[in-house]
Amino acid sequence: MRQVAVTGLGCVTALGDLRATFDAACAGRSGIDGPGPFPGKGPVAAIPGGPHLTSALALLAAEQALGGRRPDRLAIVGGSTTGDMFVGEREYESWSRGGAPGPGFLWSQLCDRPAELLARALGASGPRLTLSTACASGASAVGVAADWVRSGRADVVLAFGADALCALTVHGFGSLQAVAAGPCRPFDRARTGLSLGEGAGALLLEELGAAERRGATVLARITGYGAATDAWHATAPHPEGRGARAALRQALGDLPADQVGYVNAHGTGTKHNDEMEARVLAEELPGAAFSSIKGAIGHTLGAAGAIELAVTVRALVEGVMPPNVGTEDWAAPGLREATHRRVEHAISVNFAFGGSNVAVRVSA
Repeated sequence: MRQVAVTGLGCVTALGDLRATFDAACAGRSGIDGPGPFPGKGPVAAIPGGPHLTSALALLAAEQALGGRRPDRLAIVGGSTTGDMFVGEREYESWSRGGAPGPGFLWSQLCDRPAELLARALGASGPRLTLSTACASGASAVGVAADWVRSGRADVVLAFGADALCALTVHGFGSLQAVAAGPCRPFDRARTGLSLGEGAGALLLEELGAAERRGATVLARITGYGAATDAWHATAPHPEGRGARAALRQALGDLPADQVGYVNAHGTGTKHNDEMEARVLAEELPGAAFSSIKGAIGHTLGAAGAIELAVTVRALVEGVMPPNVGTEDWAAPGLREATHRRVEHAISVNFAFGGSNVAVRVSA
């Protein structure tokens, strides 16, 4: 079976590019500040200059990951929950005032729109796929992309997750009463909900042998991928983490659990998700340090898995695990400050609405 190398990383968040995002998270700084372009219940982690197109954010992250390369027959696997819905919302507003909707009204709603525009911009002629598994979309994209490389379906795959803020997202989560009035506090006893964010993350994956032959810098390897469904509730996780456990065990494979040194947790700051996740991590990976970076960048929805995987790879490369940002009264033993420690194996997890659970293992 072919091995999967990570040879490029990119992201854009309210804190900046990957370098700026990683450094700020390690320093305990947060980009959750202010109402953003679609004011709702609580502050958001908005990228300056918005509102933005999801497609534009995806391209920014992709260009970072590619580093100027244009591989032959580049394949693309993307993850998104809303596509370029902001365009459709704007067109609907115009129509509701008596105007005629423009040509972007329908195509902007498609979750595949960012991947389509990315393929055009990059001249990518390989296979293309978009996954929309709620807040696990970006992680699902990386897992499927790794499967494509491992199986020989593609030699080089750009995997990304991207979501920009839009009115539907802000007011939809507000109507669910899932948004905190202040910045989110993952795994805090006084947590009151999530903080929305926006952004994109991208990873360039290729077959390990080919990467080494061309002299590429191999940042890490994707060594495991698990996906499972709770089959339980539309928005709440299974109380015992049935799907989360199954995804974790699939990602571990034959690797003993005590070999995992770090977990980039989903950690939304909501009552039920954090409660379930803390229990699952304590029982399935008792020796692993863990933290959520959502206190720094907010919950970026379909982008979360890809951004958090990019940060996880960066943590392996630099030997620094970022802390939980904003947490004060701990309900679970997560990382309180940036921790300098080399680990060989790490896992990033995302547990989404609809009971979609994904875990991806990366190894040095």
